Amino acid sequence: MSKERHVKSKKKETWTDLRAVIKRLCENLNISTDEFSELNIKEWKKIEPKIWTRFSSSKNSKWIWETLVDSYATAPVSYKTLKLENFINPTERVWFLLDDTVNEKTKFWIYEGTVKAFEKLFRESIWTDEVLIVSKKYEWILIINHHDIMIGTGKLKDRIEEYKKESTIV
Repeated sequence: MSKERHVKSKKKETWTDLRAVIKRLCENLNISTDEFSELNIKEWKKIEPKIWTRFSSSKNSKWIWETLVDSYATAPVSYKTLKLENFINPTERVWFLLDDTVNEKTKFWIYEGTVKAFEKLFRESIWTDEVLIVSKKYEWILIINHHDIMIGTGKLKDRIEEYKKESTIV
């Protein structure tokens, strides 16, 4: 029995429909573009290198959490119970980087918005392996990786340590 295969040209990269899914979810959840929106290519080209320069020891790191330059705290997380608003002011405007991987190449789509808006999207769908939430002043980064580990620097370190203590209390 043969399986139908779709062969892609090696010269052409085709990204997943991640951005379309997010757009559809925003519409369905009545999240305005003021609350959460994708950055354009000009903005993206300025911001992503600054994030890697500020937080990573490697410019080309696929997993930024493996190359963080600042001290950090980690904690296992459950997507069902995690409340990002416990770590970041829900109305603070931040950057969200969501990874998209095709043919073992990774790209981060960058959005700007509030944690309150992103929390709604986050609850509806887990459509990416890595979520990076970054202070627009480059003061801290919060990462939720594909191992369901939350990693945070700056002011988030203490909050994550406290969360870890509270989540182990039975």
